This record gives sequence, structure tokens and C-alpha cells, in this order.
Amino acid sequence: MAGLGLGIAGLVLGVIAAATLELEVASIEGEDPRTETTLAETGPENSEEDADDTAEADGAESADESAGVGDGIWEVGSEVEPGTYVTTVPDTGVVNSCYVARLSGFSGEFDELIANDNLSEGARGRVTISENDAGVEFTGGCEWEAASESNAVELGDSAGDGVWEVGSEIQPGTYVTQAEGEGAVDSCYVARLSGFSMDIDEIIANNNIDAGAQGRITIEDSDAGVKFSGGCTWSRD
Repeated sequence: MAGLGLGIAGLVLGVIAAATLELEVASIEGEDPRTETTLAETGPENSEEDADDTAEADGAESADESAGVGDGIWEVGSEVEPGTYVTTVPDTGVVNSCYVARLSGFSGEFDELIANDNLSEGARGRVTISENDAGVEFTGGCEWEAASESNAVELGDSAGDGVWEVGSEIQPGTYVTQAEGEGAVDSCYVARLSGFSMDIDEIIANNNIDAGAQGRITIEDSDAGVKFSGGCTWSRD
């Protein structure tokens, strides 16, 4: 009986030793059978959750990048990036206008107004915000977007009120118009521009067309843009 007991004990020890050896071999080969089931059950689930979180983060980032800038006083750098922005004043059927101003500070004092402009209903707006500006102010309900090829407006051979980029929106050439009305308030305005900062030193040349008069302007291919206001329609000659 003692011999039989020793034999059984030896057999048990042999089984335990073999199991221990298998675990050691599996550990050496980089596999752990004790955690295989857990990894198989949790690995794909965690991967799907991580993928969903990444997709949501990417979607939120894309939405933020594509969103326009609305009314308000925005700090350049932290809230709105420097660059050129465009908008079109909504045609609501009532008197409507939008306003833009580049600012050197936020005190509200007049001497912190670098440059500004008013846009009439249906007009195209364009402004270049400098990295040196403290901020920019938008009012009137317009949505301003970073200028790109995708939001450029191709005018063809005629243009109305707005600030238009030469080459991408309006083509170089000579344009004519006929100012309608009779009073001084019915006059139209045209300016050739070397940039879109709204600074007066970027006006290459300008002119007022009295009510009832014909206007004519030649836009050069070296001009950055042209501004029309007053409600006249300018047609390429």
C-alpha cells in the first residue's frame, strides 16, 4: 500500500510539473493561456470603442474647422485665425447690411479701429485679418468663412455690389455701368484694390459715378480685387 501511495503521489507531481512546464513554455513564446480568453473577449470591443471615440473627435474637429464666424468681437489667434474671410449679405427682402472692423484693442475707443466697412444687402464681403490685429468685429448676421476656391463666386461678365477677387471671381478687363436715379444718394462707387485689409493705402484708384451718369473702369490683372457699391451693375465691355 505504501508503494501504491508513493506511485500515485509521483503521478500527481508529474502532472503538476508538466502543467507548470507548459505554462513556462507558453510564457516564453509570448502566449499566456490564462489570459487568452479575456483578451479575445475584450480586445475587439475596446478597439471598436477606441475607433468610435477617434471618429467622434475627428468629426468634431472637422465641424469646428468648417464652421463660419458669426456676429461678435473675436480675438485674433485664440478665437479666429488670421487670413482672408468672405461672406455674402443675405437677401432677406428688407433693408439689411453687415459690418466688419479690424481692431487694435478692445476698449471700444475710436482710435483702436484699424479699418472697417459696411456691406449692403446681397453684397459680397472680403477682408484680410492680420496676425498683428488684436481682434475683429462682425455684425449684421453674416457668416464669414475662410476664403478658398470652393467658396469663390464666379461672376461671368457682370458684377454687382461687393469686394471681388480678380482672377478667381472677376476677370480683368474694362467694365461699364449706368448709375440710375437722380439724387446724390443714387451715386455708385468703384475702387481698384491691391489687397483686402480695407486700409486706405490699398486703394489703387477709385471713382464716384453720379446718378444718371455712365461709369467705366479698367481692371488690371495685377489688381488684387475691385470694390463696387451703390447698387450699380457693371458689365464687361
